[in-house]
Amino acid sequence: MILARGLRKQFGGFEAVKGIDVDVRRGEAFGFLGPNGAGKSSTMRMIAAVSPVSGGELRILGLDPAVDGPSIRARIGVCPQEDTLDTELTVRDNLYVYGRYFGLP
Repeated sequence: MILARGLRKQFGGFEAVKGIDVDVRRGEAFGFLGPNGAGKSSTMRMIAAVSPVSGGELRILGLDPAVDGPSIRARIGVCPQEDTLDTELTVRDNLYVYGRYFGLP
């Protein structure tokens, strides 16, 4: 379901993700633990197809995030640490708004 080999993410001269390997199979749940600056958020943003890969190989559901980002985002769920919901909206309205960001009807 998620396959990464030598996955890298650079921001200018700073390498945030340094060649990690990940293999998550169907039915498994996973998370990343580590100190600030370890590359957890950068890795998840690449997996969620919202940030481009700087190097290595990444496949999500057998798809390439660089080519199939919208399809990937429509089929996966990511639970971020920060709550970014709009407190002025109902749960239904928040789901609708965020779903529209990713092309859901």
